Order: sequence, then structure tokens, then C-alpha cells
Amino acid sequence: MRFTNVPTLVKALSLMIRKTAFLTCLTAATLTFSMIGAACAAPPAVVAVNREIGLSVTGNFQDVTRNIGRHYNVSPDLFFNDSYQSQRSDRVHQTGWTPGFRADAQYMFDTSIMKHLYAAATFTLDDGQIELSEKTSWHVQPASGSAFNDHARYQAGQNRSSINVTGEIGKGFLILNDRLLIMPTIQGGYQAGGANTFTAYGRGYVGLALHIDYAITNRLVIRGRAGWAQFLDTHTYFSGNNPYVHDSRPEWSGDIALDYRMTDRVHLTGGVRYTYQNYGRARKTSYNPFWNEIISENGINWRNGVQLRLGVAYQL
Repeated sequence: MRFTNVPTLVKALSLMIRKTAFLTCLTAATLTFSMIGAACAAPPAVVAVNREIGLSVTGNFQDVTRNIGRHYNVSPDLFFNDSYQSQRSDRVHQTGWTPGFRADAQYMFDTSIMKHLYAAATFTLDDGQIELSEKTSWHVQPASGSAFNDHARYQAGQNRSSINVTGEIGKGFLILNDRLLIMPTIQGGYQAGGANTFTAYGRGYVGLALHIDYAITNRLVIRGRAGWAQFLDTHTYFSGNNPYVHDSRPEWSGDIALDYRMTDRVHLTGGVRYTYQNYGRARKTSYNPFWNEIISENGINWRNGVQLRLGVAYQL
């Protein structure tokens, strides 16, 4: 019967324990560095474009059309022995391009409870000359005598200045292997401006928006947005104390844009936005005792807008 040398056995066990401890430490270190690498890895492209601050130059087109019809019914009084009726129509058209700029800040983040939460703010300003044209037509029908018609035109340049501030919060959802991001948001903001002023006719709005971002490549993302904003005060139609001056009306908007990552942090951005707002139809009836005259008015007003933008953004 043979017996193993005890010192040799102890040495073998000690060597085995040291090898096992080394392999355990090596495995733990590998896992640790893998976790750190995963945590520090670049986010998906559709998430990265929602972690930017940017500045763009803009070209802003606006087309505002306002139609007002008036009907006058005059009865005999001290000044007129005859009665007559007349119709007057006014069409006011404001159109043109103005230069400006747009500043954006947006960030998508995670919490311990939810992922891909989103917050953003946008400020735009534009200022320049547009064209103002007015056309007026009359038709007068006396109770006795022949009817007659007349018309007039007016055209001139006019300054247009405006600012717009928008804030959004929302939640994103990643699908298609993190290449598509769908994100509903709540929006609110303030818009103001007019002829030679950035502060007149201020009006707030609240609404909803839907963002859709798709990564064509790891560097190029196409971005879309559709929005609804309910303006709380449209400042439109007839002057005086009537319910149409402070009417609430919706604005609809659609965006399409591209975001290209030139370096790890610098992105080239560009896009176009279309907006449409219909101020609705308003009616008003008034009486002028001086002329013994009843005036019936009705109006409709709408606005189309296009914004082109090109700029750079820094990825946070």
C-alpha cells in the first residue's frame, strides 16, 4: 500500500486554490467591464437626436387671408328722403417671407420607474417686410333710381414681427430593434407679434403632438411631427365688444426633418414645418342711429404658414 507525500498534496491543493481564485477574479472583472462598457455605449440614434441643443436659421412664409362682407340697410331720416341697400366686400391679404432663427433644447432621460421620458423647449423669432393688399367692392341699390357699383385697391409693404415659445413633455417607445421611436407629447406655449412689434396680440395655447423618428443609418435620422394646438384667444374679426374678438381656435401643424451626425457630438439639422389655422366664421349686427342704418357683417379668416430651417446641434 502506497501513501502520498503530505507536503506534495498540500502544494497541489494550494496551487489549485490560487488558480481558481485567479479565474474567479478574472471572470468578475470581465463582467464588470462589460457592464460598464454597456452602460457607456452610445444610445440608439433615435434617442441621441432627442438629446440635443441646437440653433437654426429660418425662412418663414405666412399667408393670411381675411374676407369681410357688410350689408347696409338705410331708412329715410332727416338727411335722406330715400332708402337704399348696399353690399360691401373687403378682402385683405398679407403674404411674404421673413428671416429669423430658432433655438431648440431637448432631452430624453430614464428614471428608476420609466424609460425614455422627454422634455423640450423651442424659441423662434422672425422679422421682416411682407406685402399687404386690400380689395374693396361696393354695390348700392337705391329704393328709386339705378344701382351702381364701385371698387378700390390698396397695396403696400408692411413689417411683420413675431415670437413663439413652445414647451413639450412626453414618453418615447422604441421598436424595430431600436430604430423607430414613437413619442406622444403634451405641448403648451405662447405666441405674439404684429406690425413693428414682438409683443402685441399675445396668445397662449395648449395641445398634443406625436413625434416619429426613424434611423435610416446610425448617423442619419428622419424625423416627423404632427401637432394640434388650441389657441385660447385669436384676436380676430370685428373690433368692439363682441364674442368673436376673443374666440378660441385650433392650429394644425406638420414637420418633416433630417438629423445627420457629423461627429460624435455635432449634428447637422434641417427641416420644414407647415401650419394652418382657420379662425372660423363670425357674424355681427349693429345699428347706427345717426344714419338710421342697420349694418350686418360676416367674416372669415385663415392663415397658412411654412418654416424652412437649417442649423447645427450639439448632442448632450
